[in-house]
Amino acid sequence: MDASLYAILQDIRGAARALVRSVPAADRRRMHHKDLSPLLWHLGHILYVEQQWVGERLAGLAHDDARALLFRPDGLRKSDRGEHMPDLDSLARDWSDWEGRFPELLATAESAHPDHPLLARGFILRFLIQHHGQHLETMCQALAARALGADTGAFHPSRPLASAPLALCYRPWTAGCGRIGDEGPDGYDNERPSHDLRLPGFAIAERPVSNAAYLRFIEDDGYRDERYWTHEGRRWRDHAGAQAPWHWRRDRHGFWYGVDHSGPFELASDAPVSGLCAYEARAFARYARARLPHEAEWELAMRDGLLKDVGRAWEWCENRFYPYPGFHAFPYRGYSVPWFDGAHTTLRGASVYSTPYTQRASFRNFHAADKRHIFAGVRLCHPSRLTH
Repeated sequence: MDASLYAILQDIRGAARALVRSVPAADRRRMHHKDLSPLLWHLGHILYVEQQWVGERLAGLAHDDARALLFRPDGLRKSDRGEHMPDLDSLARDWSDWEGRFPELLATAESAHPDHPLLARGFILRFLIQHHGQHLETMCQALAARALGADTGAFHPSRPLASAPLALCYRPWTAGCGRIGDEGPDGYDNERPSHDLRLPGFAIAERPVSNAAYLRFIEDDGYRDERYWTHEGRRWRDHAGAQAPWHWRRDRHGFWYGVDHSGPFELASDAPVSGLCAYEARAFARYARARLPHEAEWELAMRDGLLKDVGRAWEWCENRFYPYPGFHAFPYRGYSVPWFDGAHTTLRGASVYSTPYTQRASFRNFHAADKRHIFAGVRLCHPSRLTH
């Protein structure tokens, strides 16, 4: 067993437990957002995933049907999970028992099955590190929703956010061939196989759209100007009543501030805007007489060092989430295949809540176009256009 990888896994396990402990007991069972499971479920789920892959698949331990019902994504409905969750002390005892057994179970599996694909190049530890990190980010999203629900509007920013015209530096990418994807041990199945693409030339913004530029869009009546919204976008906007990014709030003087999992904060004018769904990102792109990048353009620009401020907000791409030519599901069908459904849009980059272990040029995030709670923003692009 790779000791350095196991140390990272232990750190992420500890971070998940600490995050759950940071809120009162009642809030650990509560759904703070309609799309997000209770915090206790995430803590139990990451334990279940370790027991499933290392305990069952590699070490041959018996399957636990009761635990699977509680913690599998296709078990209980999200709205029913809270009332059935064990308390934190019970989960902590389960974790302590499992962590005492994990190193020996994995070492035994490595000796018995040296050629197992789950063990090649430390795959199983890398897989668990990334999986747990993604759930940590989702837990931060839930805590941000909790803070938004508790916000009273009493916060007053000392330096109110002021709007500014959009001012972006576009970096050109010359038409030609480029390689995307990742064949390394960290890469997920949807990043494989790595392959070459021939792309027309395009120009991509060096930096994401800022808070100040997005406020100018709001002040220019961008949320109500029908020219900027697709039919689906208008339907979403009207139903949601959206008038600003998800985590923006106004004080009694009308000044904007942000709310994250720690509570209210001042919005920096030059920070990338966050809290947008894909419909808002596309509307802003039309307002700016630009477009969103195709994810292949984003990846090649990232690999060529054209992008700055990556990792401060997820960045919506124009294309739907799709399988690469020659795609093969691994280690299970459910990670990627169900989401090649034409209803999920790709995002690239990372947010400030992402762990470092998925922050690579090839990593592909994906969500339905109406999701605003995922700390996503927008980077602009100019012609030509790819389709998928």
